[in-house]
Amino acid sequence: MSNDAKESWLKFLNPDSLKLNLIRASLYLTCWEMLKESVVDQPRGFFCMGLMEGEETISPEYAAEVLALAKDPLIASALWFRKMEAISDDDIALLRKLRSHRNEVAHRLPEFLASVKAEVKLEFFKEIFFLVQKIDKWWIQEIEIPINPEYDDRQLTQEDLDGVKSMRMVFMALLIEMANGQEDSIRRYYEEIKKAFEAKK
Repeated sequence: MSNDAKESWLKFLNPDSLKLNLIRASLYLTCWEMLKESVVDQPRGFFCMGLMEGEETISPEYAAEVLALAKDPLIASALWFRKMEAISDDDIALLRKLRSHRNEVAHRLPEFLASVKAEVKLEFFKEIFFLVQKIDKWWIQEIEIPINPEYDDRQLTQEDLDGVKSMRMVFMALLIEMANGQEDSIRRYYEEIKKAFEAKK
């Protein structure tokens, strides 16, 4: 038996490593879906005409401005963000790379659990967060704040704008800490929130 085969059996049969790899795989797939939401759902929601007979109706503007840019809605949406100067060609290349790894994890999950030659790329979590942060910050600064009447009489500084965070960013940051084995910090957040809720009773 080769050394890789031995290490693979140990990887799979060790309850700790099996649990860790299951968690990392599920967290990567979850973070990818959140990135996909950031890229696809925001422009689609912006151009959507509303609901008709319980189904989402796609506006002609969305079809012309976004979907016409590529056959793949994900890439079409990314190209729209590039046209808006929110992201770059390098970001789109990164998006493709992250999706390729997502497909590997989703379609070859047993290998990631039982082979030393297949590992969830932890560095990709940081890259996913980078794109979500870049897109969501742009969206809040350029779309949400300008159309929100609550900000009509407020003069926001660049520091205010740089500090904005989406709930998606906050949630993803916690998931990435979990993927990196930083459970202590998450437990600390849990205890702090639990105490705050109890104090309000």
